[in-house]
Amino acid sequence: MKIRTLSLRDFRNIASLSVSFHESITVLVGDNAQGKTNLLEAIYFLSTGRSHRVNDEQVCIRLGQESALIKGVIEGSAPFELKVVLHPQGKSLFYQQTLLKRSSEFIGKMNAVLFSPGDMELFDASPKARRRFMDTELGKINPVYVDLLSKTMKLLKDRNTMLKEKVIDETYLEVVTQRMIGYQVDVIRLRTAFIDRLNVSLNKYFNLLSLSQENIEIKYTGPVPWSVDCEVQLSDRYAKHLERDLFMKTTGIGIHRDDLSFSMNDIPVSEIASQGQRRMIVIALKCALLDVIEETIGEKPILLLDDVFSELDSARRKALFNTLHQNTQTVISTTDLEHVKEWLSEAVTIYEVSAGKIIERKQL
Repeated sequence: MKIRTLSLRDFRNIASLSVSFHESITVLVGDNAQGKTNLLEAIYFLSTGRSHRVNDEQVCIRLGQESALIKGVIEGSAPFELKVVLHPQGKSLFYQQTLLKRSSEFIGKMNAVLFSPGDMELFDASPKARRRFMDTELGKINPVYVDLLSKTMKLLKDRNTMLKEKVIDETYLEVVTQRMIGYQVDVIRLRTAFIDRLNVSLNKYFNLLSLSQENIEIKYTGPVPWSVDCEVQLSDRYAKHLERDLFMKTTGIGIHRDDLSFSMNDIPVSEIASQGQRRMIVIALKCALLDVIEETIGEKPILLLDDVFSELDSARRKALFNTLHQNTQTVISTTDLEHVKEWLSEAVTIYEVSAGKIIERKQL
């Protein structure tokens, strides 16, 4: 899977732009705050249907404008077009110029894996941030998961509304709870399998990239562990927790409180890992995602690297160059070509980005 062209209108600091991407490596070079990250954000928007940087996507519309456009032509088994229109009412998502009714129909049509400096917060952020990572990445490769999650969260909202009522319809509350449990069992199963598969590649990539021999592991904590009697266990937990839920007027257990924990040699990463080690864990995690996505959809995703090299020493930059899939289309942003020069050849495309405008550079 590759992106051929990206067209933007009134997105962030970009008034109008159309750019083509090299089938192998495209480098975006320029000073900070010129628009390099905005270009990567736009590509990732086409993969997930949302921004990875902000919750209020109205700020992505260029100041003084009513709407913004992101359009990409993607090369898969056959070329296709994706389009996102941001407007005062929200956003509209299009596939082959057809307006899609649900975001789940858009997510993952084009698959991209992004490393950004914000990923470094994954270890110390709230559980919500780690759930968002899991939901975003799993949702891109499994539309069923997106649907299950949507149905679960709708029932959770209904249950919480009922818990706040002065008079509780206990029969209806039980019906909603059991339906919600049924969906949650499948969510737990899919989340468990996804994290287990990530762990298979995570340790391998970390040791290759960090030039060390540490044991890195992600642990998924759900309301109950996945097992063949998961539904029975979850029903039992809800029954035992009902009195507290009624008192607190909210649902205290469930997949909406799940979390991920990262460990190095069985010690939490947040307690033991240096900034350099954390960076390498995140990069290894992104490389593991490349494997999982390719296994699942049968195509390599697009790799987006936002200022990944500036904090790496030359040995680890070289290790990353040697580790990344040679036939994965990669878009790199950097402030200095020296950080990536040893990886480049004449068979790349380099663009200089300045004040939201882009100019192709003819030589290294």
